[in-house]
Amino acid sequence: MQTVDDAELMRRYAAGSTPAFDALYARHEGALYRFLLRQCGNPARAADLFQEVWLRVVNARHRYEPRAKFTTWLFTIAHNRLMDHFRSNARGALVSYEGDPAEDVPADTLRP
Repeated sequence: MQTVDDAELMRRYAAGSTPAFDALYARHEGALYRFLLRQCGNPARAADLFQEVWLRVVNARHRYEPRAKFTTWLFTIAHNRLMDHFRSNARGALVSYEGDPAEDVPADTLRP
């Protein structure tokens, strides 16, 4: 039995074949989740990002063009979603200098 490649599965999925999507999902779910978990370190957040990535795949199915391997496209979506996540969390983080150890250092000991 010959295995259908990912690009062909995406073409079939774009044409309406849900079994094609099921095959893609089953083929890549483990690696994608592990990548997201490794990058964010939080299982619940990785699960949320995982669902968001697959939702983007679903929404982009009609625009997919196999210019590179499907996994390259999939993991680019995942990377971009991670960057969005990290950017949004960085904006909300407050930095406090209260109790900063540098305040306890006498000014005459600091180098110019």
